[in-house]
Amino acid sequence: MTNKIKILHLEDTPEDAELIARELKKAKIDARIVVVNDRAKFARALDNFIYDIILSDHSLGSFDSHEALQMVKEAGITVPFILITSAMSDEFAVAVMKEGAHDYIIKDRLQRLPSAVISSINKHRLEEEQQSLHERLFFHIENTPLGFIEWDNRGFAKTWSKRAEEIFGWSEEEFIENQKTRFNHVYEEDRAWVSKISDQMSSGELERSRVQNRNITKDGRVIWCEWFNSVLKDKDGKVKMFMSLVQDITEKKQLELQKDNLLATVSHELKTPLTIIKTYGQIAAGMLETKCDADTLSMIKKMDNQVNKLSNLIETLLDFTKIQEGKLIYNEVFFDFNELVKEVVDDMQKISSTHEIRNNSDKTATIFGDKNKLSQVIYNVISNAIKYSPQANNILVSSKLHKDGIELSVQDFGIGILAQDGKNVFEQFYRISGNQSTFPGMGIGLFVCSEIIRIHGGRIWFTSIIGKGSTFYIWLPFDHRN
Repeated sequence: MTNKIKILHLEDTPEDAELIARELKKAKIDARIVVVNDRAKFARALDNFIYDIILSDHSLGSFDSHEALQMVKEAGITVPFILITSAMSDEFAVAVMKEGAHDYIIKDRLQRLPSAVISSINKHRLEEEQQSLHERLFFHIENTPLGFIEWDNRGFAKTWSKRAEEIFGWSEEEFIENQKTRFNHVYEEDRAWVSKISDQMSSGELERSRVQNRNITKDGRVIWCEWFNSVLKDKDGKVKMFMSLVQDITEKKQLELQKDNLLATVSHELKTPLTIIKTYGQIAAGMLETKCDADTLSMIKKMDNQVNKLSNLIETLLDFTKIQEGKLIYNEVFFDFNELVKEVVDDMQKISSTHEIRNNSDKTATIFGDKNKLSQVIYNVISNAIKYSPQANNILVSSKLHKDGIELSVQDFGIGILAQDGKNVFEQFYRISGNQSTFPGMGIGLFVCSEIIRIHGGRIWFTSIIGKGSTFYIWLPFDHRN
């Protein structure tokens, strides 16, 4: 302890006060000691309190340590209070400590005083620091836009912040006291899977989770909330509690629903005229071929290629909206996977004038799945490979049998993907940027691909080197039903 200690010493015997000062000096404690010997002087000292610790004799004529300790409490002073007395019974010592004294010293054993002073001050300062940290944390918790909830290891609420009260309507006391079940605030249809996540966290199987689900407010409204949950374990690895940060995302969900409805409507309305355009284009191509009008026929075929691109985009949009609604329908059959890859590569080679798409597929296999949906996945991955390698001139497509399935890889030699983009490329509406500009697109293609692959029991992932390109991999089981 480097700073000078400021001590208020309540003592009416000068010899004892000198003895105590000498004991502290002998222990090389740098202290400034102010001695007071009656109630009035002690009261004035408390009014202008600047001390680190209070030392007090017990008996001071008409004034004693019980009253002194009470005055300290009433003044709201929390520094250590050490009683120094000539004699003390065990019962008296217990009573004084219960009243709030931090320690007591017998006058004929003053050698323990220096260590008691240092220990009490250090402990008090540590407690003050912890209290300050607690107050700052509490301030941030109470003023954050996120609600804070602390749960016990069974999933029952222990604390409930002001913001949580604003989100759900219940006060902390109301919510904690009225927990008939663990999930009376969760919308009934979501309770089963929310309960499963809670059980996984209570058991320690999950240490963190981020979920969105519907909740019920005190006044019966249904709201959407996003939850960020984390587990606190003891030194033995057992779950002590888990904590949640929660935000109301109802407005965001409503906007997403409006957007999805708009996308679904626009996509559906575009599909019919596009089909008619494609049909008329095919009829015109047949007529031009009969008339041997090669130039016009070439233009019609180029137009047909662009119509195919637009058709695939609309299919992706429709699938996206159906995925959001949980209504995407799969028509599954057995088919030769490499034949499908060849069909997509051949079709895309007709469209692409900038890249050679080299198909290096190995042994083939028959798989069970939705051929059209998987065709769309392969188309999207190759299309991205072309888009994100504008300075390259070839794309490598390969397949091989791997474990109980088949693995497809699509390699480009383009800009590559930054590490911070890696975890987001399969998220909806996320677009990869390069050279400080964003490539055109809606950011839903890879999201749709990942959902289709997931439903087929497969995996999609990638490796990448900045400036050298990326390779996307798709693994599919032979039959995801097994």
